[in-house]
Amino acid sequence: MADREFLSIKDLEVIYTQAGRTVHAVNGVSLDVKKGSTLGLVGETGAGKTTIAKAIMRILPDPPAKIRRGQVILDGEDLLKKPESEMLKVRGGKIAMIFQDPMTALNPLMTVGDQILEVLMLHNDFDQKAGMKRAGEMLETVGIPAERYAEYPHQFSGGMKQRVVIAMALACNPELLLADEPTTALDVTIQAQVLDLINELKEKFQTSMILITHDLGVIAQTCETVAVIYAGSIVESGTKEDIFDHPTHPYTNGLFESLPNMTAEGEKLKPIAGMPPDPTNLPEGCAFAPRCPYATEQCHKEKPPVTELTPGHFCACFNKTVPGSRKEEV
Repeated sequence: MADREFLSIKDLEVIYTQAGRTVHAVNGVSLDVKKGSTLGLVGETGAGKTTIAKAIMRILPDPPAKIRRGQVILDGEDLLKKPESEMLKVRGGKIAMIFQDPMTALNPLMTVGDQILEVLMLHNDFDQKAGMKRAGEMLETVGIPAERYAEYPHQFSGGMKQRVVIAMALACNPELLLADEPTTALDVTIQAQVLDLINELKEKFQTSMILITHDLGVIAQTCETVAVIYAGSIVESGTKEDIFDHPTHPYTNGLFESLPNMTAEGEKLKPIAGMPPDPTNLPEGCAFAPRCPYATEQCHKEKPPVTELTPGHFCACFNKTVPGSRKEEV
């Protein structure tokens, strides 16, 4: 695995405007992904995780979405400056996305094989016969017999549909894979199989990946680095060991304390108090301050800067005395 930054997002800001209201979805996000590594984006629903992925792919609906500022540098090129004609080649070729719900990601009127073939023909110089052969090979790669090429999505279970979506995403050997909660719609047993498959294929093709999830267990199983998102901003980031063994931001600690502990009998969960802020009216200062048990007057008035606690471990919090320790496995 090369130790170099393959994807670098700098100061990304995305808003949605509708009926005179502005939703501040992503607020100055900066993050890096090294070649061949996996970054986990974790946070509550509505934190801005999917918007970040769609901004990388340049598939945000415009209107109402607008990228106000920032850079998305992939392998030295800023994707936000590319014309749409060039982005058509990047999508599916260099970058691919596994969407959350395979039911809506697949066309019910096309066979699963033809849907993979469509991706291949768009980005390669295959003839029909060679493309069909390659599509069958991709089905085999994700554990589906090539003989099922001519079947339709309704003939597959939820887990098998997700395998088809993964096959489509990896058909052109993309260098960057964006996985948007790829196991949310699946039961626990199938979830584990799909995660194992994604890990196996990522290693086989040496693909970099951003995994979007709200499940810390999935993060522990899949990622090398983690960024914790709250109200469109990264509040803490670092290696998996930094975040799991030394969580520092009160929100990160709150996520861990909300998890059930199978070894602690009779103990109640400690949910994070309150609700995420209204993205059309974010609070002044730290967005987490209204829910934070450690918030001071400064937190309510000033936005905390991102500081480096240890090499590669960053946190945006004024209160550096908040203890963080998470030694048990998630």
